[in-house]
Amino acid sequence: MNNLPLTLAKASEAIRNGSLTSVQLVEYGLATILRLDSQLNAMISVSDTALNEARILDDEAAQGHFRGPLHGIPLVVKDNIDVQGMPTTIASPLFANAKPSKADAHVIARLHAAGAIILGKTNMDELAAHVSGRTSFFGPTLNPWHPERKLSPGGSSSGTAAAVAANYCMAGLGTDTGGSIRLPAGWCGLCGLRPTHGQINLSGVYPRASSLDTLGLLAHSVSDIDLLLQIVADPPLQESLQQTGPKTSLRIGTLLEQFTAQASPEVAGAYAKAISQWAAIGHCLPVSFPLLDDPLVPETINTIRSYEFARDIARDVEGNPEAQKMHAVPASDYTYGKSQTAKAYQEAIGQQKKMSENVANLFAQAEVDCLLLPIAFSTAPALDAPAAAFTAGRILVNLFSLAGVPTLVIPSPLTLAGMPLGMQLVGPRMGERQLLDAGMAYESTYGPFPTPKTPCLQPNVP
Repeated sequence: MNNLPLTLAKASEAIRNGSLTSVQLVEYGLATILRLDSQLNAMISVSDTALNEARILDDEAAQGHFRGPLHGIPLVVKDNIDVQGMPTTIASPLFANAKPSKADAHVIARLHAAGAIILGKTNMDELAAHVSGRTSFFGPTLNPWHPERKLSPGGSSSGTAAAVAANYCMAGLGTDTGGSIRLPAGWCGLCGLRPTHGQINLSGVYPRASSLDTLGLLAHSVSDIDLLLQIVADPPLQESLQQTGPKTSLRIGTLLEQFTAQASPEVAGAYAKAISQWAAIGHCLPVSFPLLDDPLVPETINTIRSYEFARDIARDVEGNPEAQKMHAVPASDYTYGKSQTAKAYQEAIGQQKKMSENVANLFAQAEVDCLLLPIAFSTAPALDAPAAAFTAGRILVNLFSLAGVPTLVIPSPLTLAGMPLGMQLVGPRMGERQLLDAGMAYESTYGPFPTPKTPCLQPNVP
């Protein structure tokens, strides 16, 4: 095989009609990792059983038996999620010599039951404590768009995003606490979903901040995000409510005037273009939401995230001689979290509740079904950019992390200076179904979306 289907749906159909085998998909993935990963550094470990699993699944397919919608399809998984037989390092010296996990995380068990193969574990910011992709104990991950520029892939789900964008496989799992799915999706030209907080069971996932943590999904199409979410969500996501054509009654809130005040003319222009495109999917309405970039928002999320981080990982840090090897970013966050008092934390939780109510009220009072805005004020910054660049990268996602509402990231048909900048569609709690239906209508109208143009990364689409 000399090409790779870009969607799970295409691969599943090909496996079922016999025009593609699981072994071919796994061999392609392994060969692509061998060819590219010395440059991108997206993987921490690669499965030594994936090919054998593929042979077994191909034998089952030949007999007409299919375990589920992902039968024989390889995926990658962020290395803070347990996969039986593989170590979970969380890209940290604390766990660099971890023994193989004895059991699958809940979400991995779901994927295995659906027939998926785990191709490997992906690189990430150490302990999921940054959004750059540069703090891993195993070295930074490069954005596969123009890797010679040495740009950030976003983080902390940096390896999953880079692996999927570079076509090691068609989709993968990450986690999101304060932007760790949304920024990598937006900066690597992928579709990504941070679901409603609590919708996916986190058993077997190492914590970053338990009141904010979610599993997240990265893929090349919204339809694949939909497929994956139906497999891993608790309770299962209902099937699409939209079976025929775009839902033109969708009311989309936009914040162009507020956004333009802080954005470059190029990025503001890209947002304006996106609004005009989304007007074909629904009714775009300008709204105002000052809380979005209120300084109290990052202050609140930083207090909660750091306090819970220090509380939950203390057992692995205190007295551990490897702790002195931690990257400065998670080490500083841990120290800051330890300095926070229980009173300050409870006050921040109170602010979080008020902000969540404010977000819910916006949807109700503005009478919009979702909000549309760019994922950030810029495309991917340089991997070695000042810390302020990554702090700024979180501005448009912080509030929705606190509110625990779902966000779907969708690439734009346009690129800026050769780099993607995703748009995020934010809905109310448990609003995934409407976001996904809108996203599928958008990609059927404007897709397929651009992929990395670097010759060695360019896929051959069937």
